[in-house]
Amino acid sequence: MTLKAQAVRGLQGFFRRGQGLVEFALILPVLLLFMLGIMEFGRVLYIYTEVSNAAREALRAGAATLHRANDADRGKVTAVECNEILNRAYGTLALTPRSQVTITVEYRRPTSGGGSTSLGVCASDPAQTQLPTAVLALNDQVYVEVQSRVSAATPLMQPFLPGLTLRFAGMRSVVPISGIAMPKP
Repeated sequence: MTLKAQAVRGLQGFFRRGQGLVEFALILPVLLLFMLGIMEFGRVLYIYTEVSNAAREALRAGAATLHRANDADRGKVTAVECNEILNRAYGTLALTPRSQVTITVEYRRPTSGGGSTSLGVCASDPAQTQLPTAVLALNDQVYVEVQSRVSAATPLMQPFLPGLTLRFAGMRSVVPISGIAMPKP
């Protein structure tokens, strides 16, 4: 093999390596976008689980308010209990900031026509809070709604995740505290 043939063969190997580098440079942005999408999906799924757990915990705490207070306030939802319900729900959040979560706990009394009347509301927004004045009974219901606004963690994902709101709601009958397993405060 001549010296000229060896030089040509060496340059071909150099160009092949350069071709691989160019191909990698072309696919890298797509690969990074895909990886960011996977991480963003995982983060949103985790927040989804947190909001679901917050709704469940608020519902559990709100349903057990019937026999928690002392004898003078038995069956009434006080401001202390309202704050305890909200704090139990907020306690389940790790990634989601409190400023992006709205919690509403409403007590309802079923009517004979199949509907219900509102007894009062305990909400994370103090302007919406109107504590129930009536004494709660066993057939009363507690309705909980938790909403969270989710935005993209990176600006690259913003077009794919514009202003997503996660919402969970549930209803449960008010029960004696012995009927619900509550974690110790």
